[in-house]
Amino acid sequence: MLNNQAIVQEQTVQNLALILENRTDLWALQIQSGMPTRLSHLNLKNSVLWVVNESRQTTYVVGQLPKADDPQKVDIFTTTGKVLIKTLATFMPYSLPYPYPQSATPENDLITQALLGETYQQYRMDRNKKPISLMSSTPLIIKGKIIGAIVLEQRMETLFSHNLNYFYRLIGIGAFIFLIVIIGALIYTASLSNRIIRLDNDVKRMFNVQGRITDLVFPDKKPRIYQDELSDLRHHIYEMLKQLGAYERYLKQLPKTLRHEIHNPLNRLSMALSLMEKDIKNPQLEYAQYALAQLKQLISSLSEATSIEDSLQSQTPEPFNIGEMLNHYLENTSTLHTSWNLDYKCNLPKDIKVCGDGFMIEQLMDKLLSNAADFSDRNSPIFVRCKVVRNNIQISVLNFGPLLPEGFEQQVFDGMTSIRTLNQDEQTHLGLGLYIVKLIADFHQGRAFAENIIASSSNQQGVKFTVELPVMQDNK
Repeated sequence: MLNNQAIVQEQTVQNLALILENRTDLWALQIQSGMPTRLSHLNLKNSVLWVVNESRQTTYVVGQLPKADDPQKVDIFTTTGKVLIKTLATFMPYSLPYPYPQSATPENDLITQALLGETYQQYRMDRNKKPISLMSSTPLIIKGKIIGAIVLEQRMETLFSHNLNYFYRLIGIGAFIFLIVIIGALIYTASLSNRIIRLDNDVKRMFNVQGRITDLVFPDKKPRIYQDELSDLRHHIYEMLKQLGAYERYLKQLPKTLRHEIHNPLNRLSMALSLMEKDIKNPQLEYAQYALAQLKQLISSLSEATSIEDSLQSQTPEPFNIGEMLNHYLENTSTLHTSWNLDYKCNLPKDIKVCGDGFMIEQLMDKLLSNAADFSDRNSPIFVRCKVVRNNIQISVLNFGPLLPEGFEQQVFDGMTSIRTLNQDEQTHLGLGLYIVKLIADFHQGRAFAENIIASSSNQQGVKFTVELPVMQDNK
């Protein structure tokens, strides 16, 4: 842009010289009017024109140079673009190319070259060696003789101010459009993020601590404000949760329904078998009685998990002394189940408290010890240890015997999960014992986990089940 304007200024001063040589009267009228008709790119309000004779004396001066700090009326887009370019220049400095030779006295050089018959250009520099104006000179020739020179000077700010202002305006409009796009994108992103967070919170509220679907209403407004993929996803999740809730309610009611509906027929069948045993002595009747007892135990096991879950939902946690409770429980269990061969140590203070329900903790211990007895090798005792670890009560039950399959350390606590190859007690098992352990641990804000143990010293292997329960704040 600077080079183009320098070329334009050079051509302007040459054209002025030609007009002066050929049409002195026309040249004078145009100069006096200040608004040349043939040279529309010459603005004497922003430039100075000198006429110099062959003796290097200035005979005529017209025009004016604006001050460097003269304000220019520009619109907001031009101002914005200029501010942005100057701000960018502070981080990415740039310099304009100045291809012409420099000197301390540019006027002398210009006049000298013009009187020698050459068109010449040079910059006027300030103290910081930066150009403040561009000067162009060309000889005045009358009848083949050089009689003087014309010098045209224009400040750098006005040399290409119009083109530069167009450029600044374009930058300002682009920045304004970019700002609108960014603000729109931020608003849309914030709205989308807020909708995703709200969807996540709504889904979380649909499930309780045990992972069961609650009775809270999942909002699915119609007609929806947004008609996009996220609103469709929300509606699909709503439909899925509605179906899952109905299926879960059906499964929860199924054990109770089975127990209620099958109880009377089983009692009549049991009574009929008992009467038949008095009249007929047949081993098949004993097998039938045994199968009937297994069926009753199966129905009882199905309803046990549901009953405990319902009880936990309606139970209000209360503080109780778990240390004293576990000591009494382990003493009584060791006396009642001598075949289990319990080796227990309860190093808990008698006054230590847990918020929950002591009866549920006893049921948790029943399931853990029963599971350990079923999988014990019968040669080693079942080890029970109770201690305080980092403000948590840690209850561990270790039995030596077969290891858990790889990957079953946490899966074994899921409902209807069992790895028994045979029933040592010849009873039906549905894999609900450890599931009940997990339910009770979750109710007490604790956790249950299992791990395989291999003792290198005794060359024994087994499984260790651990339950951690948080101690009440008063005991910390």
